[in-house]
Amino acid sequence: MPGHLYGDLDVAQIMFGANARHVPAWMYVQDAGAGTVSLVGASRVAQPAHPLRYDSGRCHQFVIAELIVRPHLVVATDALRGSGLAGLATGGHDIGAMLTNGETVIETPEGRRALARWTG
Repeated sequence: MPGHLYGDLDVAQIMFGANARHVPAWMYVQDAGAGTVSLVGASRVAQPAHPLRYDSGRCHQFVIAELIVRPHLVVATDALRGSGLAGLATGGHDIGAMLTNGETVIETPEGRRALARWTG
């Protein structure tokens, strides 16, 4: 996604290299013990080929990378306990249910706008 301030220049690529990608995303982080977390998430962009496909026509891309996260919204919750990673990946995002047994940790103006889109 090109940076708004710099026209069509991809600032992520300028700062982090030609293979860097800056995409909107959601993810769940789950404690896996001993200083480890598991991640499950997704990203959607309004273009036919997602930048994380790296111009490949194959079904899957295995990527070893560094993760750069700039959160707009973080909801910490225990409401999803027992869902497992598959449940988190395939379930909906019921923010109201998450907040009944959790709290908002980070919320930026971008996060509020995204939340409004998610909750309709």
